[in-house]
Amino acid sequence: MSHDSDRGRLLEPVPAKVNPAGGKANNIPLLLALGALPLLLANFFIVATILGRDCVLLYGGGNITECVGGLSEEQMSVTSGLIALMLFVIQMVLIVLVNRRIRSRS
Repeated sequence: MSHDSDRGRLLEPVPAKVNPAGGKANNIPLLLALGALPLLLANFFIVATILGRDCVLLYGGGNITECVGGLSEEQMSVTSGLIALMLFVIQMVLIVLVNRRIRSRS
């Protein structure tokens, strides 16, 4: 067998599948998974900033604070976390619904 014939056979064009999903790439689950934690953290910090705006020190030398409506700092953090989680769920549902609507139009 000749070395030149092997080289020619190796360089033959081969059809490749550019997008095996049939032209519609489904990157939304990957994007949701990668963006979930940063979005949840951003929600938490935004809500904590809004709720923690009225936090004041009860004692000048201590670290005991009271926040919005008599909440302690710990209660404010838990409340911020719960509100951030609810916002996160709403945002994920909206992203999925908008994605479905866009896909159904195409």
